[in-house]
Amino acid sequence: MLNRPVEVSSKPLRGLLFKLRGAKNLHEPLSPAATVATGDRKPSIEYRADIDGLRAIAVLLVLIFHGGLTLFPSGFIGVDIFFVISGYLTTAIIMKSLNNGTFTFSGFYTRRIWRLQPAVIALLAVTLIVTTLLYLPDDYVDFLKSEKYTSLIISNQYFSKVTTGYATPDAASLPLLHTWSLAIEWQWYLALPLGLWLLYRYLAKSLFKAVVLGLTLAAMALALYLSYSVPDKNYYFFTARIFELMIGSCAVIFSTDTFRLNRLSATLVCAFSLATILYCATLADILPGFPRYHAIAVCLATAALLFQGIGDASFTSKLLAFKPLVFIGTLSYSLYLWHWPILALMNYMGITLTAPATVVYFVSTFVMAWLCYVLIENRFRKARLGFAKTLVVLMILPEIGLSLLHAASVRQEGWPNRFNEGYNNVFNGLKASVPATREGCLGVSDGADPGCIAGAAQAAPQILLMGDSFSNHYWGFVETLARDANLAVLTQGYPACLALPGIYLYDVSKYTNGLYQKCHNATQRYYDLIAKKHFKYVIVGQFWEAYLKDDIVTKLDDPRSPELSQQRLGTAIRKALDIIVESGATPVFLENTLPMPAGINTCLLHQVKLRGLMGSAEQSSLCATAPWSGAKEPVLERLFNDLKTEYPGLIVIDPKIVQCKDNACMTTVDGLPVYRDIGHITDYASYKFGEMYLRRFGNPLKVAQ
Repeated sequence: MLNRPVEVSSKPLRGLLFKLRGAKNLHEPLSPAATVATGDRKPSIEYRADIDGLRAIAVLLVLIFHGGLTLFPSGFIGVDIFFVISGYLTTAIIMKSLNNGTFTFSGFYTRRIWRLQPAVIALLAVTLIVTTLLYLPDDYVDFLKSEKYTSLIISNQYFSKVTTGYATPDAASLPLLHTWSLAIEWQWYLALPLGLWLLYRYLAKSLFKAVVLGLTLAAMALALYLSYSVPDKNYYFFTARIFELMIGSCAVIFSTDTFRLNRLSATLVCAFSLATILYCATLADILPGFPRYHAIAVCLATAALLFQGIGDASFTSKLLAFKPLVFIGTLSYSLYLWHWPILALMNYMGITLTAPATVVYFVSTFVMAWLCYVLIENRFRKARLGFAKTLVVLMILPEIGLSLLHAASVRQEGWPNRFNEGYNNVFNGLKASVPATREGCLGVSDGADPGCIAGAAQAAPQILLMGDSFSNHYWGFVETLARDANLAVLTQGYPACLALPGIYLYDVSKYTNGLYQKCHNATQRYYDLIAKKHFKYVIVGQFWEAYLKDDIVTKLDDPRSPELSQQRLGTAIRKALDIIVESGATPVFLENTLPMPAGINTCLLHQVKLRGLMGSAEQSSLCATAPWSGAKEPVLERLFNDLKTEYPGLIVIDPKIVQCKDNACMTTVDGLPVYRDIGHITDYASYKFGEMYLRRFGNPLKVAQ
């Protein structure tokens, strides 16, 4: 059993900053940027100003990175610095109380909750008010869902599912995205105290150190494995981050006088460590798969600064104790909490980070952080209730309240009546055009679901509509043609799936390093249906351009290149046409609508967020159309022209001939948006384009009758 206290000591900070803190024993670990002091009377460690300086560097890296400045393109490593600091301080505090015989789980968690939750509750309340005023119904429902998961301390899992990756466009307007790190911090708090208590109680000192080191190395290996197996998702994973906190723990566990360097050596080690951190922050290409080797380097460098900074042993430690840095470190928790919601709101409102906007971002972040520190952090630093009451008041009640609010928002569809009549007309118009079963028919495994039948009421469907999610967004278009032809349509679709026989898509979902087996299985079922059902028409709708890269293979170990993929695409299309024609059906290919031009929906919705009138003449003139050159993707244009020659019965329908005219494409129809996201059109637009096609070109689904 360990029987010697861990030595973690330094000189207390004097003067203005010490008075600002209003506390004596200040260091308490928190979430990234939140590892600041608590000032309670429980076991703690003596204050080190250099750690606050290190926090300041970490939070400034994050703020600069998110602010879009190119000085530190990998400033997100500031979060990794915070994780190491947190692991270091948490372990030091627990080990000291274990050595003193004063450790209790209830005391530990009571202090953690009071230190973290008041500021988080303030954040949730303010962002709730702002999003209630400005966020559109669907976005508002999503925000409330993120609030619920934030209160449940699992927002990292939530954001790993709803975003395509860290620092991607789909994440830019999520006000609570940054709470993923707070969730990891809490998950660390749930694991560390019990783990240390068990190891301390039942292992000898030498074995204790060996086990901690072994677990840290194992966690590091797991993180590297995840960085290659799930590179787009592991950024948010606790299992990919725990090694960073454990490196901080090791800096405490192995902190003995035996390893202490002299002042010159310590200065050189710390200077090299600080240079390593700043160098990694300047690199521009380390985010994919992160955390990987650069994260390990940053964490080891941070641990070295913490380890060698004990006793003010180096010039670097004194440099980090520079008072302006220490002041920023004091505010680091609040700076981290408030900077991202400010940016997310600016992104949501379409505010570009020009130089003046960037200044507003930094100034408002520091103002909000200072107010939060003075009014919330400092005021609620000490525990005011026992553990049970603390848990109920600061954790359970907010979780219940936010869960109920999210459930109510789902039932009320985001409360669209928060906005003006113009928006409500648009909302109701779009809602009324959504087929009740369309969304549920994307990803179905067979044709047994009667809800996946569209068009005329027939005993059996005579048309098969299949493909990826683009076939699903053509539901209204195809149903309009089918009703006119008095035919029923069986709709089958699978997300991001090229519905052609004899091929696989390699890693199309980016979640595995294998083949897209579900897509392959679904496609086989489609062609089995074609052979058995003898449809009159088989309609294939795809986002064809998406499959011109290197994703198409015939088996796992096939060589991959865009040229080979395009050759395989041509072969697979011809095989599909042979099967369709042999079954007696007429093949129909749907080309794409124009993908959503950048900024169109922002243009359409900006005024309504500010309570302007959606659909006004001024807005329509700005947002109703988008330029289009008329050019098509050359590879696909050649392929489709060849196919029409080789298969005279092939019908190719291009919805752009009704969406676009004179090098301009509609982005609104009857005052309603054409696009529901970056690629897919709304159901209202889908039906309207079908009606327009019928009026101008007749019904191509009557040729086989």
